[in-house]
Amino acid sequence: YKAENYEEAIDILLAVRYEQPASSIAAFYLGLTYKQMREYKLAERNLREAVTLSPPVKDAYLELAEVLYTLDALREAKEWTAKSEQEGIKPAHTAFLKGLILLKEGKADDAIAAFENAKKLDQSFSQPADFQIAAAHVQKQRFEEAKKSLHTIQNIDPLSDLASFSKEYEKALSRTLALYKPWQFRVGIAYQFDDNVVLKPGTAIQGVDISGEKDSSIVSTLNVLYSPLLNGPFSLRCHYDLYTNMYFHTTSHNLLTQAVSVVPGYTIKNSLLSLPLSYAYLWVEGDPYMSLLTMKPTLQIALYPNHIAQFSVGYDKRELIEGALDRDEDRDGNVFNASAGYIRLFKEGRGTFNAIYEFSEDDTDGKNWANTGNRFIVSCLIPDLLKKTSLVLSGDIFLQDYKNTNTVFEKKRKDETYTMSATAIAEIVKALYLNLQYSYIRADSTIAVYDYGRNIYTMGFEYRF
Repeated sequence: YKAENYEEAIDILLAVRYEQPASSIAAFYLGLTYKQMREYKLAERNLREAVTLSPPVKDAYLELAEVLYTLDALREAKEWTAKSEQEGIKPAHTAFLKGLILLKEGKADDAIAAFENAKKLDQSFSQPADFQIAAAHVQKQRFEEAKKSLHTIQNIDPLSDLASFSKEYEKALSRTLALYKPWQFRVGIAYQFDDNVVLKPGTAIQGVDISGEKDSSIVSTLNVLYSPLLNGPFSLRCHYDLYTNMYFHTTSHNLLTQAVSVVPGYTIKNSLLSLPLSYAYLWVEGDPYMSLLTMKPTLQIALYPNHIAQFSVGYDKRELIEGALDRDEDRDGNVFNASAGYIRLFKEGRGTFNAIYEFSEDDTDGKNWANTGNRFIVSCLIPDLLKKTSLVLSGDIFLQDYKNTNTVFEKKRKDETYTMSATAIAEIVKALYLNLQYSYIRADSTIAVYDYGRNIYTMGFEYRF
């Protein structure tokens, strides 16, 4: 083993383990050998035996923690690191590993404290610890502090490999900062076909004849994002969105929407607290139709790498510009909601799977529209399904229970609305994307006039810059 002839050492140690299965020393060295050969699962098995057989090999605490860290078993790696720390085993090495685990968990500030401790305990850890401190500062978007740590590495030993690497890392970081665009724009135009623009009921209603429900339209979009690069735990995103949908024939349903939103955020260890605030104004057929003010404090918690829990509470203030002729049909009101969700990242964070449950209380001025809602949303972004083509799949179930007997139809209303959509997004040339989307909506209501089905087909282009 000491001669680094690991293949031969494996054969010898396996024979020793066979003859002495209760030997913790043999298990320890076999685990170390497998670790050197990067056979981490086999290393884990033998190192576990080294710490559980009698007498336990205490040096195995740290070795097992390193293997578990490599295997992303961070919770158990922390436990064995704590035992190594308690036993005083290689204190600087233990502190350094503790920092690596904390950094992998997204706890950058705690990781920096551990790396600083490793430097104090053993100066030979100064260069690798400073490099990891730089990585922690980058994680927290403290880029100037990261550069200082990289400079420190180069000053300690300018001729070392790590100093050369840190110099290149600093150059790459500077290039990245120079290329960062706080302003981002998206401009889109699309053709859309809707087979039920006017939401014609699925069943015939006596005395009511609805026609012209099918129509084509041109959809135009403009999205502006301003996201300055802030140091420390703060973040800020500002949006402006313009949406128009102009029908060829059913001009009574032409829609124009403008919305502005501000999303300040604050990072706390492995969590992000944000306060989205938005205001939207809608015009229908060129006339003012509705305004909507929305606030939705949201907390995202990184449970493990690539696993995020999300919780939010929200308030919407909805106001229709023209008052209802029948005050029972007045949809002005306040909407209170709360949601809980799960986000799974994959493919290096470019792919996402979301599952969200939301409860809402819609307190309208008119009693025919007051309702409680339960909503279930599932969506998945699959990047690069084909060459430069991503797929977005989503499903939405919205169950609404209206509180009062409808004064127009003299019956209680319950709605079940099901929405499914599939979108393919392909980059056809640099920054120009082709979007193909199909959406299906099925509203099942106890009142026939609100019961309908709808298919929407969209094909368009979007330019991002």
